[in-house]
Amino acid sequence: MGHPTGSDRRGFPMQSNPLVSIRKGLHSVIMVFTWIGGVALIILVLMTFSNVVGRYLLRRPLTGAVEVSQLFLVVTVFFGVAYTEVRKQHVTFDEVVVHFPRRLRAATIGVMYFLVGVYALVMSWQETLLAISYMVPRIRVTDVLKIPIAPAMFVVAIGSLLWGIELLLNALSPLEAFEHEDIKKQEGITDDEVK
Repeated sequence: MGHPTGSDRRGFPMQSNPLVSIRKGLHSVIMVFTWIGGVALIILVLMTFSNVVGRYLLRRPLTGAVEVSQLFLVVTVFFGVAYTEVRKQHVTFDEVVVHFPRRLRAATIGVMYFLVGVYALVMSWQETLLAISYMVPRIRVTDVLKIPIAPAMFVVAIGSLLWGIELLLNALSPLEAFEHEDIKKQEGITDDEVK
């Protein structure tokens, strides 16, 4: 709950602009896909464990385990990449940028967010086109289990799209996202405490 001074109980500025509403809606969508990626990771671990047990104890590995592992790995990675951006957990090197004057820092960070956001959106668009080409004129499948490949490619496209939108939103307010995360890291504040 916000305070009348325009900041929440931790001192973060309260915002009521449309960007905040868009960001909250996007984060809700990202969380759904993150949970799907988490479930895929659990299945991947269980399947890998079963394959190892089958291979070394029973002398019978799971047929197609490598193919299925690759497909589930795609789900895990690309449905988690946008969440990693939301949490600002991607590896960064900001030792130079933090010493820039405030305006130059905002411009530099904004440009970086924008360029990577455009890259992610182009990757999403190209992956969508590639996935469609894997369905038409014939459906391309994996070698052993004959699983269609296109759905995994659409997962890459969706994950890249969500990541790109998050990056472009960050580009619109680069210092806000940067300083908000910096304050949280310094004070050890979790997202649950900020809400």
